[in-house]
Amino acid sequence: MTASRVLSGAGYSSGEAREAVRRAADELGYRPNTIARALVQGATRTVGLVVGDVENPFFATLARVIADALEERGYTLLLTNSDEDPTREGRLVDALLGRQVDGLIVAPSAGAGRHLAAAVAGGVALVQVDRAVRGLAADVVLVDNAHGAEVAVSHLAALGHQRIACVTDPVGLGSSRERVAGYRTAIAAHGLEPFIFEAAGVTQHAGLAASRHALAARPTALFTASNLMTLGAMRAIREAALAIPADVALIGFDDLDWTTLVDPPLTVVAQPVAEVGRVAAELLLERLTGDTKPPRRVRLRTSLVVRHSCGERP
Repeated sequence: MTASRVLSGAGYSSGEAREAVRRAADELGYRPNTIARALVQGATRTVGLVVGDVENPFFATLARVIADALEERGYTLLLTNSDEDPTREGRLVDALLGRQVDGLIVAPSAGAGRHLAAAVAGGVALVQVDRAVRGLAADVVLVDNAHGAEVAVSHLAALGHQRIACVTDPVGLGSSRERVAGYRTAIAAHGLEPFIFEAAGVTQHAGLAASRHALAARPTALFTASNLMTLGAMRAIREAALAIPADVALIGFDDLDWTTLVDPPLTVVAQPVAEVGRVAAELLLERLTGDTKPPRRVRLRTSLVVRHSCGERP
């Protein structure tokens, strides 16, 4: 019983007893049986995270922040990668639930919803992050995508650009749809014509292909709706032997380390990625400790970071 109290951290034991038990555990190579403990306690102290692509720097940073926040509270994160495929995402959610995770944090892919709705209906604690499934009664953490895009495009218009093209991820993704809406709002407010080029996927290669089409329309400026679209656009601009910003101005969405290392440094819409991850983890932890409030929708502010990729007024 003394050993049990020491190893579980429950109940009183003297300092001498604790030291003796821990010394014996080290000598024997003892490790707690987490599966057995989970059966007794009804909790595994694990959380499943499903993101679109862990190689995307945005999701990599998000996962790190969430993992750190959960670890501080004694939880372990299981990270999975949906490849933006709703069928694969459904299999991953089932696999994580089959491993008895205590809760889920998911960046839903386009077309996702049925498996997440089933999980929520089954009483699973779930937080959506970066995107949201319409009508799903679950907590969600987003940023002000539409406003961020509107400010970025208005910045380009204020510099005198009249042919501003938008290169976006598939608009089936909620975040992309909102950013395109913000682009349209700014374009309409300045009496300009919209030029929208939707990529076939959420990859740098897809962004390159969409940007080639965009450049064929002879824009003086590009607004790219994600960091992967920005990378694709930069490759397309270089491929066309054009210069930023002399030939084409560029504003991207996402402020990552590399955006200050390229020449010229990029003007971007910065997302508070660390805060998004921290809030998502906090909401889930609250649910796991019995919070029964109605689903919450948190939307965090973005900011325009002006550097040198837009140049001066043409």
